Amino acid sequence: MKFILKEYLELLKEDGELDSLLSDLLFSMNIVPISKPQKGRQYGVDISAMGLDSDGIKKVFLFAVKQGNITRNVWDSNPNSIRQTLNEVLDVYIPKILTKGQRALPKKIIVATNGVLEQTVQLNWNSYIDEYAQPDKIEFDFWGIDTIASHIDGQLLAEQLFPSEFKILLRKTLAFIDLADYDCHHYYTLLEKLFESKADKKKNVLKVLRIARVCFSMVFKWSKDAGNLKQAVIASERTLLLSWNWIRKNDLLENDYVLDEFYNIHTIKINIGREYFIKTREHLYVKHSLFRYSRNQLEYSLTVWEQIGILCTIALTEITEARMHAIIKNTDYAKVCQSNVNEYAIGLKSLIANNPPAKYPEYDEHLIEISLALILLGKANELEFAKNWITTLVIGLNDSYRLKGFVPLFRTDYEELADIHLGNSRSEANSSMLLPLLAEWSVILKEPELYELVKKLITENYPNINLQIWFPESTSEDFLFTDNMSRKSGHAKCSIELYDDFEKYREEMLEEKTLLWEEKDFSIFAGHFSYLGYLSSRHFRSNLLPVYWREFLS
Repeated sequence: MKFILKEYLELLKEDGELDSLLSDLLFSMNIVPISKPQKGRQYGVDISAMGLDSDGIKKVFLFAVKQGNITRNVWDSNPNSIRQTLNEVLDVYIPKILTKGQRALPKKIIVATNGVLEQTVQLNWNSYIDEYAQPDKIEFDFWGIDTIASHIDGQLLAEQLFPSEFKILLRKTLAFIDLADYDCHHYYTLLEKLFESKADKKKNVLKVLRIARVCFSMVFKWSKDAGNLKQAVIASERTLLLSWNWIRKNDLLENDYVLDEFYNIHTIKINIGREYFIKTREHLYVKHSLFRYSRNQLEYSLTVWEQIGILCTIALTEITEARMHAIIKNTDYAKVCQSNVNEYAIGLKSLIANNPPAKYPEYDEHLIEISLALILLGKANELEFAKNWITTLVIGLNDSYRLKGFVPLFRTDYEELADIHLGNSRSEANSSMLLPLLAEWSVILKEPELYELVKKLITENYPNINLQIWFPESTSEDFLFTDNMSRKSGHAKCSIELYDDFEKYREEMLEEKTLLWEEKDFSIFAGHFSYLGYLSSRHFRSNLLPVYWREFLS
């Protein structure tokens, strides 16, 4: 956290930013500012304050705020140099500006900067202190960037780094972060306001991305402290998506320093994923373990599907991390990442095996979780488990229809689903995108018998159902980062026919893979962050881009 704070502090200007931050920091330390920062002649003092010091003695604090490193030129070369500033504090401010009562208190003169005191000036600084310090009357201190970052981190006042319109939103986010059903909407509003900022200068670009990273880090820290890491997982998806969207819209993808900043945000997500897996790992290997976190059977089912999606996005993000570091020959770390992926895949298999609702999708949109899981299993070379799970899903769908007349709801509606489970309503087999997905995976896995099983399920139970697959358009990426992309754009291929000839359907898939590949020009595929599409689908409940599963089609 301190490292991130330091990076942000480096960008602050002396007037109006760094001095305002220090005023807020002092107030949080119960050191009450006497005068606020202002422009014009201040006789060397930017901030004056009064309160108890760390030694328990009440003192007057006089701050001279500077920007950047204190070099020999900054120390003593012009009327605004450090030495001249300190002389003004001693000669004018203390005897003429302070009240009689204030002058009677010990004074602590502090040079504060978002840089460091360079070694070439250390001797000058020490000599000045030796000459002008007076025991119990006047002392000196230096607050460099490390000290300021430590004070901010220690006082939990990182939200004071941000412009005033963000403070309330961040405070509300942190106040509600421990609530299980909190949707983080204050945090999302904060990000949306932040990414309205201009990207006209490198400094502004860095400031926006680093503010996003500091906010994101605080959400992670507070959700972890509150024992509710799921909030950080969900928030990580929106943070990455909105950050990339802002970078993309401002044509910054060609700038290495921007991608470096984005990678730093990505790294926080990696760490959140690892922490979340460690926290939830023990539940993956216990039969019906997720039922204890549900009030009824329906909630149990929805919890299982949600956890499948979360675990898969964590693992698919880690795969990206492994590949990026393999490319730059950081092989040891790449192996660690790959080992994590293997453990995530094993955890996914146990989650599915130990929780029966993983056989019975409730909504047609659970094709998102099924797709993510099959993609992960494919990338982790767990193809045999993938085949068996598809078989189990087909059997589960057949049993649900034969025994209860249930078909996964094409439109997600919790109240309708609850009515169906209570026997007050029936689901209708009108449309499905889930069924053709299972057929396509059967083709990808080169399993004609599994393909026939899917086909039999449809013909015997709901022969008139409208089978569909969604395909994006060239403009669909405009919605990928902020909304449900498949509702806002693209088109659905309807009335799909599952041919009797397994190879004929495979040939059609191969043809469509070439002709209907509109997403090939999406920005996420130009670099190493194609996994953002997985996050978008899970987060906004959008259909996955077909390229994600059809890439397995040889």
